[in-house]
Amino acid sequence: MTNKKYRVGIVGLRGIGSKRPDEPPKPFKDIIGATPTISHAASLSRFSNIEVVGYCDLVSELLEEFKESWKDQWPNAKGYTNYKEMLVKEQLDILAITTSDHRHTDIAVDAANAGVKGIFCEKPLATSVEDADRMINACEDKGVVLTVDHTRRFRPLLHKIRNTIRSGSIGPLSTIVVTHAGPRAMLFRNGTHIIDGICFFADSEPSQVFARLEDGFEDWDHYKGDGGSLPENDPAASGFVLFRNGVRAFYCGSKKTAGGVTLQLLGQNGRIDFDYNGLTAELSAPGSASVSSANDPGSVIKQTLVPDYYKVEGIEAGYRELIDLIEKGGSSVSPAREARKTVQIMLGFLKSQQAGSILVDVPE
Repeated sequence: MTNKKYRVGIVGLRGIGSKRPDEPPKPFKDIIGATPTISHAASLSRFSNIEVVGYCDLVSELLEEFKESWKDQWPNAKGYTNYKEMLVKEQLDILAITTSDHRHTDIAVDAANAGVKGIFCEKPLATSVEDADRMINACEDKGVVLTVDHTRRFRPLLHKIRNTIRSGSIGPLSTIVVTHAGPRAMLFRNGTHIIDGICFFADSEPSQVFARLEDGFEDWDHYKGDGGSLPENDPAASGFVLFRNGVRAFYCGSKKTAGGVTLQLLGQNGRIDFDYNGLTAELSAPGSASVSSANDPGSVIKQTLVPDYYKVEGIEAGYRELIDLIEKGGSSVSPAREARKTVQIMLGFLKSQQAGSILVDVPE
């Protein structure tokens, strides 16, 4: 990473864009990672080579709140109600897009055309495949790095699990079973994280799906939500995904059950179970002949998977990667073309519901 100072702007100033975390008490204050970087602004504040020079929202109260919260960090940052004006005046290197789910596209396209070098976009990438493609094409045409905040891709545990699968520890992956429960089991707002996780482990292109949305959303032939504000305006869904490499995934979203997200990854020779927000995973495999007894031929060996230690993860790791990609090139762990798969699957769920919950091809 060079000593270049990056000019950054933020569009969208609600929680994930601007929230300032509480300072941890002593003696933990100076420990690496002790202050949770739960927002884009909080994550950006950890970089000595980043300056937030502009911030934008349509709500004037949010502009004032941001100014008050971050005036010690970025006293010269300017507030805007028009992101296009900010793009022109501030000559940004990086733009954070943290607006409502369905408002990412035009902002990203305009930013690419304005000359930014990198965009960190909140999930979902878009709420239609056409919008996702507009974003991807604009950024690729202009050589702009477009990273998506599917946050778990920046967590060490998921990489530990995927590397374990790739090593052959459970044999070829065949089935993924996911339970997404709780009042915020919203397909587009929160389900996007979990469906992206399915794609992360499946390691293939989605091909076909079938699904049923929760009652009351029968008219959803396209996204009709409010951008993610209220759970009652974004459906839960249960569905099946078939990938081109043969992996089958079952996603069960329900707002009427106790909260939590659990995943089971099943292969020919074992399985891995974990909580999506947890710190470890459990690998289970049949015992070998050397450890099984005649009285217990079906014994199971269990192994706890613990990720390697890293100083940063989540959004902060995403920005570190984004700067590295701007400076050196390479591939992101959370690129827009991967995020496009999640959009295909979610829109495929709507397509299947309209067809009577039958198996349909995902939208291309």
